[in-house]
Amino acid sequence: MAYVDGTRAAAWFIDPETVETTTMACFKCDGCAGLMIASVVTDGYEDHESITALLSFLGDHRDLLQWSPSTSGIRGFPDVPEHIGAAASEAYRCADSKNLRAAVLLARSVIEATAKAKNVLNGGLRQKVDEMHERGLIREHIKEGAHEVRHLGNDMAHGDFVDPVDKEDADLVLALMSEVLAEVFQSPAKVARARAARDAKKQASTS
Repeated sequence: MAYVDGTRAAAWFIDPETVETTTMACFKCDGCAGLMIASVVTDGYEDHESITALLSFLGDHRDLLQWSPSTSGIRGFPDVPEHIGAAASEAYRCADSKNLRAAVLLARSVIEATAKAKNVLNGGLRQKVDEMHERGLIREHIKEGAHEVRHLGNDMAHGDFVDPVDKEDADLVLALMSEVLAEVFQSPAKVARARAARDAKKQASTS
């Protein structure tokens, strides 16, 4: 990752209300040449007298850097219906931007949209998840994972914001959401492609 040289390729500014300093710089990927912004927020005043000092500061805080766009932000979901996959990707982008409540709410909505896509329409989300299991769409442990997403998502959906959502909770919810998508859409599609490829080879060998 190479720093992009230029008068406006690096900056730092102070929030007058929180007295937090945001330091950022623009970098170019060595592989694809795409541009990315690295930033870090710190408490108190940071005086960067030069670009060299600013880049050194970013390097010292490498573990805390936020990158935009991020790899999680462009996460794709092959074989998942477009509207559901787009919402799932958006949930990851929300988490990456530290909008954790929004990430959890979207993950819950993705689970419900998945049920509806499979014509599981009756009752609330709890009933929908149970019915997906009863129909053989998800295994027992995936059902339990979907219920975990439902539990935390319900708190957000019903306006219970007393307890904050931490990054660990959000990451777990997104991982469980992804497991549901893999179980319902992605794994069956992979099996279908493997079966089709085997049948094509068998047919070619007998013709």
